[in-house]
Amino acid sequence: MTYSEASAFVWPWGKYKGQTLDQIASTDAGLRYLDYMRGEREKSPGGPVNPASDRVLAALTAYLDDPSIKRELENLR
Repeated sequence: MTYSEASAFVWPWGKYKGQTLDQIASTDAGLRYLDYMRGEREKSPGGPVNPASDRVLAALTAYLDDPSIKRELENLR
């Protein structure tokens, strides 16, 4: 997945349901949430194959690994 595709990815659940990753990351709290969720997804790779979760992790990884987003995250830490 490309950064462009990831930035337009629509979050499937929770308080950010229906928002794109770009919309969520527009606040510090939202960007921290995305970083946290990537960590949670990476911690639990086992279990049944879930294409929806795989797609979420792919979107989070493509988005958060973008150099400009990485810099923003580093500034929050």
